[in-house]
Amino acid sequence: MSPDPSLSREDIRGLLTEVGGFLHVRGWTATIYVAGGAAMPLLFENRATTRDIDAVFRSDKGQLEAAIRDVAVRHDLPVQWLNDKVTSMVPAGPDDEASELVVPGLRVLVSSERHLLAMKMLAGRDRDLADLALLFSRLGVTSPQQAVQVTEDVFGPTYPVDPPPVEYLLALATDVLDALS
Repeated sequence: MSPDPSLSREDIRGLLTEVGGFLHVRGWTATIYVAGGAAMPLLFENRATTRDIDAVFRSDKGQLEAAIRDVAVRHDLPVQWLNDKVTSMVPAGPDDEASELVVPGLRVLVSSERHLLAMKMLAGRDRDLADLALLFSRLGVTSPQQAVQVTEDVFGPTYPVDPPPVEYLLALATDVLDALS
């Protein structure tokens, strides 16, 4: 694979299975919480690819990083193909609706649709608009106020960064809804 891979749903599942296998044969286990772009193809078949897997590492980081490096070398992937850079953007509260993928050695929690919507609203990047449109449709969001409410419900009073102005969130949600019409 190239230094900037295009990882499909099948690629992600296969690579995570290999990470789990590396851990399992050594008697280790790990848990990660996948958020952001990589959660989309895991949840939705029509989301094609992602460049990397952003996750929160909820286990011994050293063991997990050894497994990630091993898989990166074997598949000619960048070392950061599975990373924890998203940690600072994940809501502090639990994601009780997260789905789960379990392979020997690795428990993968995949962000729920509500949490994904909130994180993508917070990020507000142009590349997130298509994902937001899909999430709005899946969650039945039909007004900008609903999108802002989901975002505020998920983050509560503990935004990981300064909360964006409500006007910004409303404008972003309006753009997404306009694209859906």
